[in-house]
Amino acid sequence: MTPLEIISRLCEITEELSGIVKKQQEMIERSKVEEGVKEELRNMVNEADGKLDVLEYHMRRYCDTDDVGAFGKEQPSDD
Repeated sequence: MTPLEIISRLCEITEELSGIVKKQQEMIERSKVEEGVKEELRNMVNEADGKLDVLEYHMRRYCDTDDVGAFGKEQPSDD
């Protein structure tokens, strides 16, 4: 697996984890958790989501290129 494939897969997995956190936050919002705690968690999720968006934006220019082969198909090494 090339470094670019690793970066791309890391982005995908991080996005999946972000989706899980957002669903958990929705459940917390509907629960009887104290409003102050809900607000704190909401802010933490929003801040992390914003950081993730910026990081992914900057990483994609490295891994979304036409010269990367299909994932799962290992390239022969020069060793």
